[in-house]
Amino acid sequence: MIHIDFSDLTDKRSVQKLAEEAQLEVVQKVTLDVHRNVVLGSPVDTGAFRGAWTVETPIKPGDSGKIENATPYGPQLLRGHSKQAPDGWVDNAVEAAVRLGGE
Repeated sequence: MIHIDFSDLTDKRSVQKLAEEAQLEVVQKVTLDVHRNVVLGSPVDTGAFRGAWTVETPIKPGDSGKIENATPYGPQLLRGHSKQAPDGWVDNAVEAAVRLGGE
């Protein structure tokens, strides 16, 4: 007879901790995927805009990631003021990363 003990998993705190760790891992991966997508999708003239993206991944469950570009002309580029990147290109980058779930 084989007996497998699942008592460690039935402890509510253990299950919650596993779920939080899994959620954190997915959010970290999606954050990094969004960052990669916006960098690759950024319009390029001098390369300054593409090179100005920064990313902070969450470090504990419940945190969110942060991706920023502090160039003064960034808002215009996000609204499609470049033939290289039409309006909505950042939304598409986020959607693609979320759809893949950080794979």
